[in-house]
Amino acid sequence: MLLKENKFFIVTLILCIILFSTTFGNLPTAPAAMGTQTINGTTYDFADYGSLDHEALAVFNYLDSFITGKPYNDWEDWHAEGFDGLLHYVIAFMAYSMSRMFASTPGYRTDHYRDFAHDLIKKMNTTVAEYGNDSVEYIEWVNPDYTFTEYYWPNATDPSDLYVGGFRGPTNIMWTGHYALMMAFYERSFNTGEMRDELSWFVADWNNSLTTDGLGNPKEGGIWEVGIIPCEPYIVFVQCNSIPILTTELYDNMYDTQYMESGMWDYGLNFMNTVMQDDYGLFTDGYYVMEPMGYTYPSEGPQPEFPGHSLRFGSPKVSSYCNGWALNFLEYTQESETINDYPIYLEQFGKDVSADKMYMVDTYHSPGSFGTFDMLGTLFTLALARQREDFTTLQRLKNFMFSPFNKVWSADGRMMHYDTMSLMPFFQVPLSYAWIWSTGSVSIKDLGDSHPEEFWDYPYISTADDNLIWIYQAEWDPVKDGFILNIKVDQDATLTFNNFDHAPSAYSNGLLLGELT
Repeated sequence: MLLKENKFFIVTLILCIILFSTTFGNLPTAPAAMGTQTINGTTYDFADYGSLDHEALAVFNYLDSFITGKPYNDWEDWHAEGFDGLLHYVIAFMAYSMSRMFASTPGYRTDHYRDFAHDLIKKMNTTVAEYGNDSVEYIEWVNPDYTFTEYYWPNATDPSDLYVGGFRGPTNIMWTGHYALMMAFYERSFNTGEMRDELSWFVADWNNSLTTDGLGNPKEGGIWEVGIIPCEPYIVFVQCNSIPILTTELYDNMYDTQYMESGMWDYGLNFMNTVMQDDYGLFTDGYYVMEPMGYTYPSEGPQPEFPGHSLRFGSPKVSSYCNGWALNFLEYTQESETINDYPIYLEQFGKDVSADKMYMVDTYHSPGSFGTFDMLGTLFTLALARQREDFTTLQRLKNFMFSPFNKVWSADGRMMHYDTMSLMPFFQVPLSYAWIWSTGSVSIKDLGDSHPEEFWDYPYISTADDNLIWIYQAEWDPVKDGFILNIKVDQDATLTFNNFDHAPSAYSNGLLLGELT
């Protein structure tokens, strides 16, 4: 299918093409056109299908410019100096944001998106053996500042006890969970089968850790007797475990397994919902399953208990980033909990700036000046508010988050990012893809469901002149037998479709344009 320069199409292949004229420039374009078309008695309302806006696509192009095809250990454009310990989270949540984007236009599956997702996974799994100190393994785990890299249970440094792992777990769920969910979302998006074996290994390993003593004997609560998995061998977090829980849900749905049905996470979910709770029924941020190595007790104030809550300001630690993250990713599994807790969360952590602006404080115990963790809590709440379809709160958060920063467009108009360099360089990448979190028609909760088997036989765009087009909508409607395509082209561009059983016809404003080749 050849599309001519400076044309803006909304297309239903077989059934209709709607043609609009537009111009191309280095400034944001008008919103993608929507509308209804009736062809041969069948009505298509384009608002019923997934969609992306122009700026979200421009942000993707910006991120793609320093990911796809670049060395996996290249961090030059990530601005992570001083924030090395957070870098793997930036990678992971970028992948989740992009997975929502891919799912918004499921009929567009070219290498443009697939290579990006693939390279991001490879970046997440960079090892010391191959990339040395530039690897995520070094940055997140082997760095000598962290003291220990191999752990045992119940005595963390005793090799005669149960080995509970290093970088690849079963401890270190703060990396293994994210890496596995990135792979699961990749297979959900592209169905290559490439990631299935490694993903299966992680899910089986978690199951062993959560339902046995680690030696093959059934044990309620698993190795650590809390039903969830530590980030190190001595502390567990709700937010970190929300990631492998969603991974397990999606894995079951994609591969027809029954890990969730078997109760793999039941003990842990109950522990999070009963023990790891503050006075308002929200999640606390950290629970020690043992005394940490080298722990120094405070000289005054409440003394911690082991096992017991992580304390801050003399009380169980609470944070907006913990709850914003966890409520979002756990909604697929326990929707009623998120629905109930969401307004309480906003009440306790929300900070009004003006009638049209708000942000989330790091902790309600001792809120201070706006800092890194207030920013993180606000970023996670953007995605949560969008998922909860709370558009009033979403807009107020967006007004606060994005208004201080300029949008920077590339000279060719293909890329856009938010310029945070004068204030906080590290947030330039996360803030840019947070725009995608706050827009789009697909939520994290939606990604817990797999595609039906017949989805992979639907017509889709398999190759295209990706650097010349903007795909706002692309989706096969299996009920109405039409392919919805909403596209803008910068120059003449060719798209190739797979899975049509005959040459499709195209219509514009009800008029047949002809058979496509």
